[in-house]
Amino acid sequence: MSAFKEMVAKDLTDVFINADEFADEHDLNGIVCQAVVQSPTSQERFIAGQNYDEYNGISGVEVMVHCRKADLPETPVEGQVFSLDGTPFFVNSVADDMGMLSIELHAHER
Repeated sequence: MSAFKEMVAKDLTDVFINADEFADEHDLNGIVCQAVVQSPTSQERFIAGQNYDEYNGISGVEVMVHCRKADLPETPVEGQVFSLDGTPFFVNSVADDMGMLSIELHAHER
């Protein structure tokens, strides 16, 4: 492995998924690991040009999960049901950025 790749792998644990800074322990599809979970604000969705108006009369919840790819047995795929801390969500998208997964999830609520 190159020196750069080694530094990136170390940063995933020491910087981005650091329990003392950003990450907390979460149950991701039955796997308990360190992850950063955030909910986009309405302003962030507006700036990105996203609206959550999927169905008239139903509101929804969106969350973004950031975790190490190595912590999950498989990478989630769009449309898959994905459990976050025991709550089922649907996967909107998944981005793999050098071993860091960013998983966008949504759930419908009444």
